[in-house]
Amino acid sequence: MKKAILLLNMGGASNLNEVELFLKNMFSDKNILPIPFLFRKIVANIIIKSRLEDVKENFKLIGGASPLNPITQKLVKKLESKFDIPIVAVMRYVPPFASEFLKKFKNEGIEELILFPMYPQYSTTTTLSSVQDVQKQCQILEYYPQFRLVNAYYDDKLYIKILAQKIIESMKNKEYKEYDFIISAHGLPQSIVDKGDPYQKEVEQSVELLSQYLQEIGLSFNSIKLAYQSKVGKGKWLEPNLLDTLRNSRSKKVLILPLSFTIDNSETIFELDIEAREIAEKLKYDEFIVVQCPNDDDNFAEFIYEKISNL
Repeated sequence: MKKAILLLNMGGASNLNEVELFLKNMFSDKNILPIPFLFRKIVANIIIKSRLEDVKENFKLIGGASPLNPITQKLVKKLESKFDIPIVAVMRYVPPFASEFLKKFKNEGIEELILFPMYPQYSTTTTLSSVQDVQKQCQILEYYPQFRLVNAYYDDKLYIKILAQKIIESMKNKEYKEYDFIISAHGLPQSIVDKGDPYQKEVEQSVELLSQYLQEIGLSFNSIKLAYQSKVGKGKWLEPNLLDTLRNSRSKKVLILPLSFTIDNSETIFELDIEAREIAEKLKYDEFIVVQCPNDDDNFAEFIYEKISNL
C-alpha cells in the first residue's frame, strides 16, 4: 500500500499580505468560533477589522513573517532522510494547504495518509480542525484514502524528555532555584472546555509529568506555575493569564516554556519574547528567558519518526 505523511499545523503568515488570510480563515473555522455560519461570518469580520493592523504591526516586529514555515521545512528535510515515503507539512489557515498535495497524492495512487498533528495536546480547535480539513479536501477531490492519526503525545515520556532538554539548554550555568518556571499554554475559551474539549486536562497532565521528570533529574525551580496566553475578546478563557502571573511572581528571574507549540511562531516570538518581556522589564525583572520549541532538533525529528513507525 502506497503511503504519505502529513504534518498538520495551523500555519503562520509568510509575509504581511498573508496576515489577513490567516485571520479570515481562522475565525471562519467552526471549531474556533462554534456558532451558526452567518453569525460566525459577521463576528469574524468584526474581529478581523479590529485586529488586522495591530497584528500586522506585531509581525513587523518579528521581521514581517512567522518563523513557523521555514523551521517546519527544515524539519521535513530531516524526516525525508528517515522515511522512504513522501512527507509534507500542511497548514490550516495559510499556504501550504492540504489541497496543494492531495491532488498529487491521488494521481500518484497514494492509498493511506498518515496524519501527525504538530499539537502535543488534543483540542477540537487544533487537531480536530486540521484533520477535518484534510478529510474535507479529500472529499472535494473524490479521493478516498485510508487515514491513520498519530494520537496526542502530551504524556509521552520521550516528548517530556525533549522539553526537559530544551529547558536545560536554556538554563546553562544558571541556578535553577533562583528562577520561577512558568509553563505557558495557548489559551482556550472556557465555553469550549465546558463542552468537553480535553485540552485543559491534557495541558495539566503535561505540566504534572514535566514537573515530576524535572524533580527526578534533580532540577528544582523556585516555583513551577501554569499560565495561559493568547486570549482574544472579552469572554471567559482558561486562567490564570500569563501576564497576570508575571505581575504576581515573587522571583525576579523567570523561565518561560511554551507548552502548546512544537514549532516557534508569532505567539512564541512576539507574545513571549517581545510582549511578555516588555512587561517583565517594566516589573524590574532581573532575567527573563524563553525556552525555544523543539523545532527541527534532531531528537524531535527522531521522536516523530518513532511515533509514526510504531503506528
